[in-house]
Amino acid sequence: MKFENMDTLNFKAVKRAFVTRNVRIEDAKGFRSDLKPRNGDLCIARVKQLGHHQKIEQTDGRRARMFPGDMIIVAYSNRYATDQFEGKVPEAVEPCSLVAAGGIAATLLSRHSSTRKPTEIEPLGILCREDGSAMNVMDYALPTAAIDRTVRPHMALVVGSGMNAGKTTTVSAIVRVAKRAGLKVGAIKITGTGAGGDLWFYKDSGAKVTVDFTDAGYAATVGLNLSQLETIADTLYAEAAKSCDIIIAEIADGLFQTETDLLMKSPKFQNMVDSVLFASGDPMGALAGVRHLRALGLIPSAVSGALTASDLAAKEAAAATGLPALTLSEFEKNEKVLSLIMKPAKPTKTAPPVGIATGLGLAKDCSDEQFTAAV
Repeated sequence: MKFENMDTLNFKAVKRAFVTRNVRIEDAKGFRSDLKPRNGDLCIARVKQLGHHQKIEQTDGRRARMFPGDMIIVAYSNRYATDQFEGKVPEAVEPCSLVAAGGIAATLLSRHSSTRKPTEIEPLGILCREDGSAMNVMDYALPTAAIDRTVRPHMALVVGSGMNAGKTTTVSAIVRVAKRAGLKVGAIKITGTGAGGDLWFYKDSGAKVTVDFTDAGYAATVGLNLSQLETIADTLYAEAAKSCDIIIAEIADGLFQTETDLLMKSPKFQNMVDSVLFASGDPMGALAGVRHLRALGLIPSAVSGALTASDLAAKEAAAATGLPALTLSEFEKNEKVLSLIMKPAKPTKTAPPVGIATGLGLAKDCSDEQFTAAV
């Protein structure tokens, strides 16, 4: 065992990334370079060369500038971002990339053509306890607990067509609507890559409880299996349900992203969902998303997202989907919008008469008559 004591470092000068915020850092007594990295293992690294990410988001949300030679504590994990990087957990403690400002260390697989090369880092080792065991974000996860309430809080789910579709902005708008109605609101993010921005947005909007997958023990969720994803959903919902009347949930990326696809086709997860809103950047995406959800047996109550920045695009989306296209103004001014948001995704016990395609891609569509009947 190649164990190096933390006393060899100026620990107070080390910059800790957001994904490590739940970790009791005093547990770290040293680091090892002879361990094979696992998803979620904590890594202490030296910044070698700055690239796309010039700053690291710290545990308090502040984005601290990095300089070559800086020491940072991050977590090994996978990365999936269609407009940035694709990365995987390295096979060994070796030079790799910082692929997310929230603190994800990974081997780069691909990047968007408009994105600069990632910041290069040199891991010194995996943080360990006194006995030499590796420290992992999962070690500090919320416990999975049963919901000790007679009335189960309503869960409104926001999903979208892809990154930057306006999902988080839609969640924030719903939080404000529910709070104005006198409800205690929880906001949870079930999948994604660890970063504080969305949680701060939820909190600033008035959510009483704000938790995400990092609180359930994962620095990022790409590559997880369905059982792990369902456990995250259960854990976060149970945490918010302790003190909230309504819970607004967000799933990252788009419907065709692997983990999103797994969850949306899961009967167990569908049973958690009470209502659904779909966010999209354009009317065509809104129509495709609404049809896909209906084919899965989930009927959205409305569409929203980035497309509503244009009145014309909002009108097109409403006409194409037959659903209200909620703008930020309507969230603020429409007195009936909360009732609309909470419209059941499954108004009948019998699902629409459609099949579900295996794997990725659009769920098998229904005929025009079935499509209308499913509304």
